[in-house]
Amino acid sequence: MSDTLTLLDHLMDHPERWNFAGARELYAGVDLGTYKSKVIVVDEQGRPRAAAMRRSEGIGSGLIIDYFGTLTLLKAMMAEIRSRCSLPIERGATSFPPQTESGNIHTTRYILQGAGLEVLQVLDEPTAANRFLKLNEGAIVDIGGGTTGIALVQDGQVVRTCDEATGGVHLSLVLSGHLQVSVEEAEAVKTNRSRQQEILPIVRPVIDKISSIIASALEGFPTVEKVCLVGGTCALEGLTEAVAANLGLEVFRPRSPQVITPYGIALSCLDGKETVQPWAEASNG
Repeated sequence: MSDTLTLLDHLMDHPERWNFAGARELYAGVDLGTYKSKVIVVDEQGRPRAAAMRRSEGIGSGLIIDYFGTLTLLKAMMAEIRSRCSLPIERGATSFPPQTESGNIHTTRYILQGAGLEVLQVLDEPTAANRFLKLNEGAIVDIGGGTTGIALVQDGQVVRTCDEATGGVHLSLVLSGHLQVSVEEAEAVKTNRSRQQEILPIVRPVIDKISSIIASALEGFPTVEKVCLVGGTCALEGLTEAVAANLGLEVFRPRSPQVITPYGIALSCLDGKETVQPWAEASNG
């Protein structure tokens, strides 16, 4: 896992590092997020070849509210990646926050098709994350910009999903009000690592709300003892420990949590095929 995440960090928003040499087929994993949208391109073995992230403007609380703006954004991201690759990138997958299927599933499919991608998969975000994490027992919690999505996993299978509109944007709104600055300025403060311990007490009520969303999702599943946090919001220093204290459970966060879901989306294109093992074993050797 660490080698893969290191490679994704190396590629993210560094077109000069994108490398398509030796690939026979390419697939795009598209994560249309409330605050950031991401595209990760993998080859036929699941090896990351390119990764890009851009500010989203047309998505609110996990729902696409500006179809043409979101389509324009994805077209631009795909055009940049394709301009550096001699192979066609014509197939992909995308995701949605759990329980937003009726408002999202067809729209996200149309957006990918509008960007020249045949859609192989449309799956909920925490389930997508588990394509990479391969958690056998526990809960996967995707704390995104607008929502917190949860998948409960038993025997390697997702048995329950849920979602609620609380995420990183809500942290920024609270911080904006407290500091009396714009939401964009608050976002910059929130992501400034030197100030994260300072702001943690300010945004603690939102973290407590996220914890209560997780706790509600776990009701009726007393065997869950492990919670994995993914999504860009959980990169906030101290958030993981605060959630663990609230839940009284083991809570952990993988390195680079913001790339887990989009990479899992990309891997879903390879269902039924060999995935990361061949290249990962070679890199570890």
